[in-house]
Amino acid sequence: MLALATDYGDVEIREDDLSSLTDVELKKLRITRTELCRAFAEGVQLMKSRSDRVRPVAHKTFDGTWRVDLFRYSPTIDLLMERKPTGSA
Repeated sequence: MLALATDYGDVEIREDDLSSLTDVELKKLRITRTELCRAFAEGVQLMKSRSDRVRPVAHKTFDGTWRVDLFRYSPTIDLLMERKPTGSA
């Protein structure tokens, strides 16, 4: 899985989705198929030595190239990090 930072918010793209994305969808996301495949491969490499509490996110830099970085999941959206109440009130 790769999260792609877009003007519309983060879009999660799974490996199975790579071949089915249309040219129109790629244009809307403002990324080429070649850039997306490279970013996805870079994300896979980054995740090999990391925990499951991070995710690869591709974002466009100021010079127009795509960069992939790892970001931690937020405790507010990661169900594994939700704390269950202890004791009774």
